[in-house]
Amino acid sequence: MEIRTASMKDVDAIIELSSQLCINEHNFYDNTVDIHFPKNYQGKFKRNMRNGFGLVIVAIDFGNIEGYLIGSISKTEDYRNIDKIAEIDSMFVKPNFRSQGVGIMFVNQFIEWAKAQAKRVKVVVSAKNNRGIKFYRKAGFIDHEIVLEMKI
Repeated sequence: MEIRTASMKDVDAIIELSSQLCINEHNFYDNTVDIHFPKNYQGKFKRNMRNGFGLVIVAIDFGNIEGYLIGSISKTEDYRNIDKIAEIDSMFVKPNFRSQGVGIMFVNQFIEWAKAQAKRVKVVVSAKNNRGIKFYRKAGFIDHEIVLEMKI
């Protein structure tokens, strides 16, 4: 398995995997997730990649993209005493490649990239996604905030 920076030729495969992620999120954890978001957002995603906005990395096995991570640096809320934070915006590994170290390789590479730009890294995981929460905790993330929502 090779982890490398994504190129423009990888965009369609990343969009397809991102679609799978959104469908899973919608079906199992949060039915407000727009399953069409990756395809509707692809123009902005392509512009961001061309402009070098954030980090997009892929896992390659025998020439096939088996997973991706998209991360960025953003401003923090005004009440925080740090001005920037690195965020894992989206990550997906195909089911048959999970539990083989791909996800932790993604996270570690993202953290190394982010160190020069921010002091903290965050990731948002659906509260019902126990597997995802367990993975990120094992990778060293700790509970920091709890976001509560109410359907009205």
